[in-house]
Amino acid sequence: MQVLLSNDDGVNAPGLAALRAVVDDLGHVAVVAPESPQSAAGHAITVHQPLKVTRLDSPGPGEFKAISVDGRPADCVRLAIKILLAERPDLVLSGINAGANVGINVFYSGTVAAAAEAAMCGIPAVAFSAAAEGGDIDYPRAAELCRWVLDRLLGGGIKRGDLVNVNIPTLGDGRPRGVRFVPQSTAGMEDTYHGQRAADGDELYRLGDDYSFHHQADSDVACLAEGYITITPLHVDMTNHDRLLTLGRLPWSDPPGRT
Repeated sequence: MQVLLSNDDGVNAPGLAALRAVVDDLGHVAVVAPESPQSAAGHAITVHQPLKVTRLDSPGPGEFKAISVDGRPADCVRLAIKILLAERPDLVLSGINAGANVGINVFYSGTVAAAAEAAMCGIPAVAFSAAAEGGDIDYPRAAELCRWVLDRLLGGGIKRGDLVNVNIPTLGDGRPRGVRFVPQSTAGMEDTYHGQRAADGDELYRLGDDYSFHHQADSDVACLAEGYITITPLHVDMTNHDRLLTLGRLPWSDPPGRT
C-alpha cells in the first residue's frame, strides 16, 4: 500500500511523527507536510508564488525521510499526488493535529483540508486530531488509538474519495469511553477578539485562544467532550440538495437583457 502522510502543524510536529510510527507497517509511507505550522489555514492553496520543496530527515522520534513544502496543507497533498511521489497514494492520512477539529472548526482546519484535498482527487483520506485540554497530548497513546480506528476503517472497506474525520478525546488514566459515529455540529461558537491601538494609530485585533462551542446534543462536539472517540464521515460536495430543488421550483424567467 502507498500511504501519504501530511498535517497542518508542520513537518516536525510530534503528532505527525507519532502517526507515522504506528502506520509504518502498512506499506510505503511518504511524508509531505508544511515547512511551518499552518493551523486554521483551511483549504487555502498557494497561487501567486512558487512552492519551495525541501527533502530532509525528520528528527522523529524514529528518524524518517520527509518532504517539506513552504505552503498550505492542501498544497502539500496536491503537489505530492501530482508531482512529488513516484506512485499515486492508495490512502492519505492527516494529523495527528494538536487540538480537536470538530463542529464548525472543520471549515477552518488545515488538517481536514489536507485530507479533503486527497478525497477531491479520488483517494480515501482520514483526518486525525487529538483534544488538547490543558495543553498536553500523549501522542504515542493517541496514535495507537488512531491506528485502532484506522484498522477498522480499512477492514470495513473505506473506498475511493471517502473523507473521514476522527477526533481522540483528552486521555486520562483510563481508556476512552467508547466510539461514537456522529454528525458534525453546526452550532456556532463563542470567541473573542482582543483589540489594541498601534503606534501609528491603526486599530489591531487578535483572535483570542479561548473559545467554546454552543451545545448540540449527539454531535462530534458533545460526544468528544464526554470522552468518546468521534468519527464523522464528511464529503466535499457542499451542495444543499434539498434547497437546490426548492430554488429550482421558483418561477424563473429569462434573464434581462442589457439596458
